[in-house]
Amino acid sequence: MLEALRKSAGGTVAKIFIGLLVLSFAIWGIGDVFRGFGSRDLAQIGPVKIDIENFRQLYQDRLQQLSRELGRGITPDQARTLGLDRQLLGEIVSETTLDVKATQLGLNIDNQTLLAHIHANPAFRGATGAFDPNRFYEILRSAGFSEARYVDSERRLILRQQLARALGGDIAAPQVVRDAVRRFEGEQRTVEYVVLDRNAAGAIPAPTPAEIDTYFADRKSAFRAPEYRKIVAIALTPETLAADVKISDAELRKVYEERRNRLATPERREVEQIVFPNAADAQAASQRLTSGAKFEEIVAARGLKPGDVALGLVAKREILDSAVADAVFALPPGEVSKPITGRFGTVIARVNKIEPGKEPAFAEVAETLRKEMALGQARNALLDQHDRIEDERASGARLGEVAAKLGIKAITIDAVDRSGRAPDGKPIENVTALGELISGAFTAEVGVETDPVEIDGGNGYVWYEVTEITPARERTLDEVRDHVEARWKDEQIAKRLAERAGAIRTRLDAGDGFDKAAPGLKMETRDKIQRGRPVDGLDRSTLAAVFDTAQGKSGVGTAEDAVGRVVFRVTVVTTPPAAEAASQRVAELATGIQDDILVQYVLHLQQQLGVSVNQTALRTVTGGGDTGN
Repeated sequence: MLEALRKSAGGTVAKIFIGLLVLSFAIWGIGDVFRGFGSRDLAQIGPVKIDIENFRQLYQDRLQQLSRELGRGITPDQARTLGLDRQLLGEIVSETTLDVKATQLGLNIDNQTLLAHIHANPAFRGATGAFDPNRFYEILRSAGFSEARYVDSERRLILRQQLARALGGDIAAPQVVRDAVRRFEGEQRTVEYVVLDRNAAGAIPAPTPAEIDTYFADRKSAFRAPEYRKIVAIALTPETLAADVKISDAELRKVYEERRNRLATPERREVEQIVFPNAADAQAASQRLTSGAKFEEIVAARGLKPGDVALGLVAKREILDSAVADAVFALPPGEVSKPITGRFGTVIARVNKIEPGKEPAFAEVAETLRKEMALGQARNALLDQHDRIEDERASGARLGEVAAKLGIKAITIDAVDRSGRAPDGKPIENVTALGELISGAFTAEVGVETDPVEIDGGNGYVWYEVTEITPARERTLDEVRDHVEARWKDEQIAKRLAERAGAIRTRLDAGDGFDKAAPGLKMETRDKIQRGRPVDGLDRSTLAAVFDTAQGKSGVGTAEDAVGRVVFRVTVVTTPPAAEAASQRVAELATGIQDDILVQYVLHLQQQLGVSVNQTALRTVTGGGDTGN
């Protein structure tokens, strides 16, 4: 959450502290500093110690964040395999290193500057675009931060930024590098080309039995049948349980009455407001309006644009200042208010349009409410049903027996390969968490109990067991004759088209035009082609060949079906002018150079200060156990 807030604050240097510190720890080499010691401190950087419990909380927060992003739970072993422990410790150690140096240098920041920095964060802005204290505290509460903890974190971040700016905040990529990137990214090319499709190959004689026999014998592995597994599964989700939940009309009517206000669409008004710094200015503007001045004239006199005063179409609850909301929703359409004393200043508002609220009839929302109620009850019953299934499995019942006993529909996949396809080559469909299920099934043994797959952090489960394994095997020619003949034919067509494309290219390089080099084929032109951007009719490999070919020269690429050929000639190469604005890639290069300088500085500081890490404590926090040093 803290990273998200920092990202929203923007700024090149601020972004350094989002991902760079992980890099500094990786370069520094965690293995060199794992020197276990007996204290309850996790690490020490110079005179500063990192508390184990603070790290434990941060680690759990990061683990939960990663689980949400992946949509499934992460075990301690998986987290360590991903390097989550080292990544987080690296960030903390590198940040603390800079904090220590900032203290040594006597760097500080006054409260007013810090307050302005926090107020400028877009994450804390309300509907008016200004800093909203209520939103500020709401976001901190949801992130588990106290105000003091967040303010201290931002104070230390700003001091680190001061160090970063002093080191390399204004460093740009060298001009020669910027020019090279500009030329590479901005270069445009125009090509003429013809496509040799399958029909251009002419008639391909049918293969003889001997040719097919030889072709198949040389490529048996390409036609090999993969390993298939038969899987029985039970999917338990709110949706599957909701199908059996019955909601009576009386229950439905009761919930409708309870939710009428929330189901209703509130009245909305198109509002414009001018915020004045003091009541005197607002009163003077109000007098001008009374004397005949237009609202737009007051807006212009304040140096504002229409977009600066427009709140849009809003409901009353969306206007955070209750005094302004009450006054605005008492105005008739087209009328301008008198000065309103609000929480953020004195306001004059105008209502341009009113959209009346609407309360839906019971019949309009009954079906939607029924589904929501059924899902709600199903979610409440999910864990109970989970426990029943686990109890049945613990008694030795197979999944098919469990499903029959509990009245749950079992899913049977008769045969599936590792790619999720059936023997006919079609993908398996309509199976919950199929990817995780197949991944687990291909590491399981027949009849061996497996752990269920957890869906979306506890929003459902899929139990599975492998009931049969069909080993991979070599197919006979008779089984795959149609596929073999089709592939043989494609190769013959591709070979013939490649020969014809080569002949066309030779004539083009000799100076002929497409009309002579490729009579009967339609020539097409594509101009202003740029690297990395798709072009209709030309696949990636052909585009890559285009940019490897000099102006005036020709080349051959592969058509989109991988069988046909494209013969092209580069007619124009245009490089962008030197004065052209820097591209995103150039900006990234400059940031990379700044990052490298900061990394080297952090490494130097760590060597000066000395860093030690309690390996035993780290393993305890991350679930790795104590395996010694």
